[in-house]
Amino acid sequence: MMLSSFFKQNKHKRYNYTPRYYDERRERLDDIKKKYGVIEDESGEKGAYRRKSFRDDWTQNSKTQNNKNSKIRLFIILIFLLLVA
Repeated sequence: MMLSSFFKQNKHKRYNYTPRYYDERRERLDDIKKKYGVIEDESGEKGAYRRKSFRDDWTQNSKTQNNKNSKIRLFIILIFLLLVA
């Protein structure tokens, strides 16, 4: 008799947890905010989104400025080579 209880597996415990309040609309909005990176601070401002947007705008602006400078430099070099040749 003891041998059968020694090899017997225990059943898993079940918990009957039901949340007190569940707002499906809010959960869906939170998921969308997490997906697109909109995080609100305690003050209600969208801080992380603004910082990221500002940083992206800054890098985009510097890239376009660098591209413009390199195009001008290339144009000047081509004119110089045509005049020398």
